[in-house]
Amino acid sequence: MNPTQVLLVLVCLMFVLGLAFLAEVVLFRIACALCFVRQPGFLKSAVIVLMLLVVPVVADFFLGAALYEAYRAADYPLWEAGIVEFMLALPIHMLICSVIHSWMMGIRISECLSVWFVEKMIKLAILFTILGTIALIILANPGKG
Repeated sequence: MNPTQVLLVLVCLMFVLGLAFLAEVVLFRIACALCFVRQPGFLKSAVIVLMLLVVPVVADFFLGAALYEAYRAADYPLWEAGIVEFMLALPIHMLICSVIHSWMMGIRISECLSVWFVEKMIKLAILFTILGTIALIILANPGKG
């Protein structure tokens, strides 16, 4: 690949990542509005969302490493560690994100818990809508055979 193509791919990747981040910020603000929580300005919302995306990843890294080592030392199947990590990560993410949101906005943690939950429910509804649409398209167009 020549340098121009690499640059073009990087620009496209940054554009897609920017759109995904913008969608996260908009969903965060919608969740705040639905929970009747004071909405920060757009720039502060972007900073909060950036923190809410980065910090749980670091926590996940340490949790995953600890579980991997524990499962390897106990000679348990490693695929189970992924399931256990997912189940443990949900409440950990909820707590971390709610504390960060509460700290940055100066509001009660209970309000931030509701924002976290509503935001996850919106994302789940979007995911189910997309998957349901794909399923309907597949069912409506039977394969040749």
